[in-house]
Amino acid sequence: MNIIVFEDELWYNFAALTQARPAFELRCGAFTTRERAGATAGASGPADGIALGLARPHLMSYFGPQEGMAAFLRVGVPIVLVNGRALDLGWLPALLAEPLNTVYLAGDTLLGARISPALASAVLYFLRAQATADARDELLRFAHAREIGPNEPPLLVRYPWDLIAHCGAQLVRDLPLLQARLPLYTADHPQVVVRGEHVYVAADARLDGPLVLDARDGPVFVDHGAHIEPFSFIQGPCYIGAGSLIASARIRGETSIGPVCRVGGEVEASIIQGYSNKHHDGFLGHSWLGEWVNIGAMTTNSDLKNNYGPIRVNLEGLGQLDSGLIKLGCFLADHAKLGIGLHLTGGTVIGTGSNVFGMHSVPKNVPHFTWGGEVFREYRIESMINVARTVMGRRKRQLPPAYERVLRAAFDLTRPGRGATPSPTAESEQALARAEAEVLRA
Repeated sequence: MNIIVFEDELWYNFAALTQARPAFELRCGAFTTRERAGATAGASGPADGIALGLARPHLMSYFGPQEGMAAFLRVGVPIVLVNGRALDLGWLPALLAEPLNTVYLAGDTLLGARISPALASAVLYFLRAQATADARDELLRFAHAREIGPNEPPLLVRYPWDLIAHCGAQLVRDLPLLQARLPLYTADHPQVVVRGEHVYVAADARLDGPLVLDARDGPVFVDHGAHIEPFSFIQGPCYIGAGSLIASARIRGETSIGPVCRVGGEVEASIIQGYSNKHHDGFLGHSWLGEWVNIGAMTTNSDLKNNYGPIRVNLEGLGQLDSGLIKLGCFLADHAKLGIGLHLTGGTVIGTGSNVFGMHSVPKNVPHFTWGGEVFREYRIESMINVARTVMGRRKRQLPPAYERVLRAAFDLTRPGRGATPSPTAESEQALARAEAEVLRA
């Protein structure tokens, strides 16, 4: 079978996080939706690539199939559609066994489908445009529909804070997929204290005691090539991604850390997408970090109001929304950079490619591709790209031309949201150079 994970109309609810990535590439639990779909369908791991993505046009050159979607459809095997906002995919095995041309609905929302290539080609136009309601209506002309739900957990995430609220429970539900990839930890190391039964550690992961792996409240997963330094405390449910370094940190439950991250200090109930740094002391709680994010030493976020009231978040195009959560931290989109000693209030949103430094309290909303402190300006795309290229090189990664095109397109698409910004001065250019140097040293 071929699996296509698609963005639907509500990708825009996640626009603060998804200017440079599709909604189905947002991590919740140990996987993104695309990775989870591939693993559920029988792949040995999330990198096997059997689940392909269908997203907004400016993202497809990097996140879409390299051979093009038309070639994908010509294979002549059934096509399985999966909504990119799907949380748990416990329903997917049943869909894979359904007769051809079966559609799963969650209320009025297209959740998934198993269809012929001919029917898939008929709805591909709508899916490319995120016009999923039209795709649903076209499918229902030829396919049999089944209503899935309501159930717990919710079938679909709706807002960015849903990723954080459901991460811990999703880590528990990901246990069968991770058990297939990671062995149960059975080593009897005197300086590695294991509490609970469900601790899974890859054979090539490095554990330097003394440290504690506490799985009494949920499983602990340490993926291939990860390194946990001495005096670390890891509380489940928790996932430590491949190649990540835990630098003598306190990692509390309901935390998911993607690949090749450096994490220190205290982290609680947070998601780090991958390739990001929070290497130094400071608190990160109930927050979501994208890829290639850097957080300076002693920068800390709040995740609880003094009056214990629900935290509100200002989302692009939607205004101030009540999250309904008492504990909620910050959202830092891909390539965001924060200097040292910054304080972030609950519900803060820092846009893609932004660089914040030289201040005490960060504004609750920083638009995409801006930089500064007391005064914010548009971050010149050439400077931002140069920093991205250097930072990625420090992780032995190159900036692919297709991904550079994604960043440049995101810069153009988000320009209206930045409004009028002051023209750079010689003093401001020097400040930017100092901030970029700080990022590169981290």
